[in-house]
Amino acid sequence: WAETGMAHHVGGDPAAAIEAWLQADRVLAKFEDRPTISGRTITEGFVSALVNEKALPYDGEDFEVALLHGLMAWDFLRQGDLNGTMVEVARGYQIQSKAEDRYGNSYGMNRFARFVAALAQEADGALDEAEIDLNQLEEEQPGHPAVRYSLERLERLQSPGAAEERGMAQLVVVHEAGRMPHKIATEIRYQTRRSLGRVSLPAFGTPGFARNGLNVRVGGESLGETVVLEDIFTVAKQNLDDRLAWIVAKGIGRAAAKTIIVDRVSKEVSEEHGEGWGFVASVLGSLLQVSTERADLRSWATLPQQIEVLRAPVPAGEHSLTVQLPGAGEVDLGIHSFRPGRPVLVTVRSLGGRLYAQVGPLAASPTQQP
Repeated sequence: WAETGMAHHVGGDPAAAIEAWLQADRVLAKFEDRPTISGRTITEGFVSALVNEKALPYDGEDFEVALLHGLMAWDFLRQGDLNGTMVEVARGYQIQSKAEDRYGNSYGMNRFARFVAALAQEADGALDEAEIDLNQLEEEQPGHPAVRYSLERLERLQSPGAAEERGMAQLVVVHEAGRMPHKIATEIRYQTRRSLGRVSLPAFGTPGFARNGLNVRVGGESLGETVVLEDIFTVAKQNLDDRLAWIVAKGIGRAAAKTIIVDRVSKEVSEEHGEGWGFVASVLGSLLQVSTERADLRSWATLPQQIEVLRAPVPAGEHSLTVQLPGAGEVDLGIHSFRPGRPVLVTVRSLGGRLYAQVGPLAASPTQQP
């Protein structure tokens, strides 16, 4: 469901993307509803301790679940559903808070969601709340152009010159750059007197080159470039590193238990049937240990590697809109109507040497209706 939602999201169908992602969220909710110890049933924990982590249902890394809600928030905003936007933002915050409490670490896994929240709050007239989120982003990403401009705009909207500021139209561009690398297995091999074994641990592979700095032109004039707001790969690696101590301890314990059994069986077979049969038992046991010890390499494979944003004022009226990325070409998005109070939202995904882009004005929310 997560991958299906991403396909709809990149393809320009936010409604279908949301429906698929809500299905993914329902699956996660079923995991949470199980009678568990530390989020896992006793049976699942026992099986994973004997076999490997892939015996457990995959319920996502913390950063993946947070991004599920962050991306849904953006697609709700694209549809003008401000309430839906804020619900998903809040749920992403909860995921981050739990992860930080669990690992005693802080993450930037909701910077994009926080930016989306500020846009929704501003559209809903909750300027004070928008300012809180933007100030938090400014602390985490000092000097980010889109964040700095948004803060300055809020200040102008609450000043005597508010009418002039409200008369300007807005353009918001989100560039989802590249794709997360697949997980790979890191292996530790060992040998005892009677057997061989290994411990297999997950790690992220080397990320591919993510082209960034998407150039945006309005009416033929460059409005600027998108700037990284959330580095998903860095957050993902940090999140996995924080879990690694537990993964290593569990993997070593599982490997040790299997090796003890293999060595004991081999010794008993040797004593009863001779060293030759003991050697056979050792080889078969070693093969079984090595073949069942596998790192859990499951992941949300189509997540972008980075999320960049640009926000800028545009004079009200009809303007052509073009996005261009070196090495990935250019997309002419046509002529669009820029109206005060109704930001034009552009979503761009760069994959390899191609750009996928959609554009549309923020639909009027109930609070914006006359």
